[in-house]
Amino acid sequence: MIESKLISEALFADKSFNNLEELKDHVGIKSYASMDQTHSNKIISAKKSGTYKSDGIFTSRKNLGLVVKTADCMPIFLKDKTNIAAVHVGWRGVKNKIINNALKNFNLNELLMSVGPHAQSCCYEVKEDVSKYLYEYIDKREGKEYLHMSQSLIDLSNKIGFKIEVSSICTICDSSYNSYRENKTSKRQYGLIWK
Repeated sequence: MIESKLISEALFADKSFNNLEELKDHVGIKSYASMDQTHSNKIISAKKSGTYKSDGIFTSRKNLGLVVKTADCMPIFLKDKTNIAAVHVGWRGVKNKIINNALKNFNLNELLMSVGPHAQSCCYEVKEDVSKYLYEYIDKREGKEYLHMSQSLIDLSNKIGFKIEVSSICTICDSSYNSYRENKTSKRQYGLIWK
């Protein structure tokens, strides 16, 4: 399990921690909201526990944790003095700028962003159907193209000026994490943020 260094009440679990109730009890929150994730660019306000049809949820409520599930996509947490958010971002989310939709709910002068383990450019090979949209985040090696998803967030941080931390752990080559790209697993690891 990795605790965010930037957001004190946020953590990214590895595949050994697969029980959400246990995770909720571990951090001492009463309830949580999660998402039915579909690679959309939809951000929803979570006012109570439940599952929301979106790829991003935010709340100002205390004791309501927000959960993101990933197995190569980026689990992203946002926090300012009022709101917290959990966002699920894969290559489609980068292309469709879901994080820009999430930022509309935050004070950018106070914003903290934490990005958990995800598919990194060491292993995340893509074809032209992806690289044609995200060419500025492509690393080319030995005739192959590799996607550097988190670079889009680093660039945004440099442009806007918010604080960001990005995990260097690659879910594809680190066996402590579930990876859809590695073996088509249906299992996911959880990220949890609360206030």
